[in-house]
Amino acid sequence: VFAEVKNAENFTITKGQAVYLYAATGNKASVKLANNTGDTTSAKTLGLVYSTSITAGGTGLIITQGVLTGVDTQAYNEGDTLNLANTAGQLTSTKPYAPQHLVYIGVVTRVNSSNGEIFVHVQNGFELNEIHDVDLITTTPVLNDILGYNGS
Repeated sequence: VFAEVKNAENFTITKGQAVYLYAATGNKASVKLANNTGDTTSAKTLGLVYSTSITAGGTGLIITQGVLTGVDTQAYNEGDTLNLANTAGQLTSTKPYAPQHLVYIGVVTRVNSSNGEIFVHVQNGFELNEIHDVDLITTTPVLNDILGYNGS
C-alpha cells in the first residue's frame, strides 16, 4: 500500500526513512521525518520512504504496508522487529520504553547492505489517556493513583 506525498522538510528525504503525516499541500498529504521523542512526531507515523529520494517540496511515494526492498539492513538480523527511533527518520531494533513512544514499523525479511528488505506494517502504541474508555481528562491523576475498573 502506497501514498503519494509531498516532502514538507527543507531538505531531501531518502529511501527507508520513517515519516509522519504533517499537513496537506496542493491536494497531497505532506510528511516530515518521524521520531519517537514526542507525540507530534510519532503519533501520525505513516510509513517509510519508498522513492529513492524526495527533494524538499517535491513529491514521492511512501510505503504504508508491504515489502520495502533495496535498503541497507545489514545492521539487523533476519526477523528483527523494527521500531521508530529517537533520531529523525531512523529505525531501531531496540524496543523503546517511556518516555519514548513505541511505534512498531515492521520486520526485517532480508539482510543485505544494498538490497535488504523490510516488511512494513506501522502500528502506533498508545498512551494511557488515549485509550477510548479511559478518562484521564475530567479526573487528573496524581502520584500513586491506581487505575481500576468499575463494571457498573
